[in-house]
Amino acid sequence: MVEKRKLTETDEAAFYALAQYAFNKPDSAKRQEFFKQLYTHSAGVGIFDDGRLVSGLLAMPFDVLLNGQTFKMSGIGYVASYPEFAGQGGVTALMQRAFEQMRAEGVTLSYLAPFSYGFYRRFGYEQAFDQTHFEIRTADLPRLQFPQRVGRVVRMTLAEAVPLIDSFFNQHPYNQVGGIQRSAWWWQYTVMKHRNWEVALYRDDTECVAGYMIYIRQPDTFVIQELMTSTVASQEQLIRFILKHQSAYTTIQYASALTEPLADLLPDPRIVKTTTVPYMMARIVSLADFFARYAYQVTELPAVTIAVQDDFLPENAGLWQLSIHAGQATVIKLATGTADIAVTIQNLTKAMLGYRSLERQAHYGRVQGAQPQIAQLSAAFSQTKPMLWDYF
Repeated sequence: MVEKRKLTETDEAAFYALAQYAFNKPDSAKRQEFFKQLYTHSAGVGIFDDGRLVSGLLAMPFDVLLNGQTFKMSGIGYVASYPEFAGQGGVTALMQRAFEQMRAEGVTLSYLAPFSYGFYRRFGYEQAFDQTHFEIRTADLPRLQFPQRVGRVVRMTLAEAVPLIDSFFNQHPYNQVGGIQRSAWWWQYTVMKHRNWEVALYRDDTECVAGYMIYIRQPDTFVIQELMTSTVASQEQLIRFILKHQSAYTTIQYASALTEPLADLLPDPRIVKTTTVPYMMARIVSLADFFARYAYQVTELPAVTIAVQDDFLPENAGLWQLSIHAGQATVIKLATGTADIAVTIQNLTKAMLGYRSLERQAHYGRVQGAQPQIAQLSAAFSQTKPMLWDYF
């Protein structure tokens, strides 16, 4: 008999074995430790064949900020099946059950890291985040001179740094456009999983944290994992700290959620290899809530009727009428009517998160409708490209 249900504490060992096999990960006490932290704080879904777990996933609870509004987000990860049960519709059944849980818990958005973008588009997800990879040979580093400033950089472990950088990260402007609010359990999981991560912390002349860098020292490569600054002094001092490693490494690498180019800030922009790569996907789980609480970028919008196609979550599909007056949005789901704009849930997700505007999508034939209404609605959505600094 096949059963589909929520995972419980007693299923942890079976799910760990499934994930270990599916992702070909070696067993270790360290892996068991950080996996337990993740499993304990996640809502898992599993498919059981005669009582044996054969497929499963974890849904991790987060809050995300988008232009001042907080939304519940479910991060999907560890989607796994044993090979003898793969290709039998298990993932579809898991996703259906996961979405049922999300809607029951008031979740508005969901993110995931895809093994295949096309595969997860079937479930309404769409690419919504990029990363920019910077690489520079230390032999090409310019001689940068910075003025002496009051303040200091202190090295410490990630575990030591977390209490000092927690609020700095969560409140940083770069983390206000779709980024997650890191809770205590997620920080602890990160510390457990990445014990080789180190932190350079910058304190200003009042001893306040004004910037930090998380980095990894590999044999020939200095890897910047995360770099957050709030002042010119913090930028300069952390860059100076990086330059002090020039003689020990051949390459410096940095994978950043900040997608704007930085090479033009150097004396010779050609010394930096810059590559933008697709990162994680997102989807709107509750369109009604997202429409109702979204931080629109205009205070006035004439009523526009939007036909939304969502093949996996029928609650989102249909005709939605949106209008904004004096900054107050009114959203009505219509039983009948004529649409001004037609869009899939995938492309609407991209537009509302700020990844690609409705106008630009219409230019490529991804959104249909009257150009004036598309332009007006497009202007109401976020104009800043979303940034995600975490992975799950």
